[in-house]
Amino acid sequence: MSETEISKLIEKYKNGTLTEAESAFLNTWYIKYASEQPSSFDPAELEGNLDQVWTAIEGNLSDQEHGFRKERLKPVAKRSLWPRIAAAASVVLVTGLAFYFFNANQGTIPEIRNSMAKTEIRPGGNRAFLTLADGSKISLNEAANGQLASQAGITITKTKNGQLIYTIADQQSAKPGNLYNTIETPRGGQYQINLPDGSKVWLNAETKLKFPVSFADKKERKVELSGEAYFEVAKLKTQGIKMPFIVASSGQEVEVLGTHFNVNAYSDENSTKTTLLEGLVRVSELLRPRNAILKPGQQSSLTATGLSLKNVDTEQAVAWKNGQFMFSNEPLTQVMKDVSRWYNVEVEYKGDFSNVVIGGSVSKFTDIREVLDVLALAGKVNFKTEGTKVIVSP
Repeated sequence: MSETEISKLIEKYKNGTLTEAESAFLNTWYIKYASEQPSSFDPAELEGNLDQVWTAIEGNLSDQEHGFRKERLKPVAKRSLWPRIAAAASVVLVTGLAFYFFNANQGTIPEIRNSMAKTEIRPGGNRAFLTLADGSKISLNEAANGQLASQAGITITKTKNGQLIYTIADQQSAKPGNLYNTIETPRGGQYQINLPDGSKVWLNAETKLKFPVSFADKKERKVELSGEAYFEVAKLKTQGIKMPFIVASSGQEVEVLGTHFNVNAYSDENSTKTTLLEGLVRVSELLRPRNAILKPGQQSSLTATGLSLKNVDTEQAVAWKNGQFMFSNEPLTQVMKDVSRWYNVEVEYKGDFSNVVIGGSVSKFTDIREVLDVLALAGKVNFKTEGTKVIVSP
């Protein structure tokens, strides 16, 4: 949300025309805004004279008065790359505060009642392990930048931006046969890898990708996925014939020739979802002779009952890659699965939350307490942290 839109909400507050959702949004935005200001800024003014506070903030939005720094309010582009998002982690993410909440009661926006222990739970980052064909295991977040290994005429290099790149160093010796590498991200980890064919893959937390050291002697480019990954597949021909790229995951295979798509195949989910952003893919069930052709903007969902298709918001499907949690009326329990993977925490429920659903977005690179503060606005939900455990209660 832009500074102009924030100013409009402040003006609506002064006029007494704010809706409940807008009021919740503006107050949440203010909490975040105030927490980022110099020590001379007194949030207690919020209770003393709201009109004066909003007038001061509105003035700052237009001409940088009152000593506040305007650059703190600049939103981060949704499609920025991981390095840029990480660098912007200390910036107040105005767009990340736009959370609209829904519950069964649809009543007055409740008071935030989080009980946070004095513990720091940090967001995830570039963390992964690479297992080579000989069984050697490399911790990529600890390894120095530069060449990590060389095998079967292929060099493996780690860049300063936290990417892993495979390069054919010697065409004559690049005959790996059945040699495979595996890259695996832990809970609270993510990583980007450039495969030997030039395809780019972004791995979400708790994800494993197994792939050949080289595709030079293969008739197809087949990789195995567990978890979630976003693929930008490079077009490749062998002796003038297009070489298909195949992603094998839980109960299905996705076949492409050159496209951008996302596969969510976590073992603790009830379905395997494939979302197409560009190109054309074929999703095939492994247990039944059934398949579906996806067009851009479509998502397939494979469950125990079969394969189904629907149109979706692709931006939401790949929000994790772009540094955001983004939900569209998702059950709270599903939201907390994503939060637990990224922050590497255990979630314990004390009560029934099946009627609580959430819609909106927030940055993945903020402290977990800030994320939970925003989620608490869902209504009659309290979060308490104990070490690396988050307890959810009415």
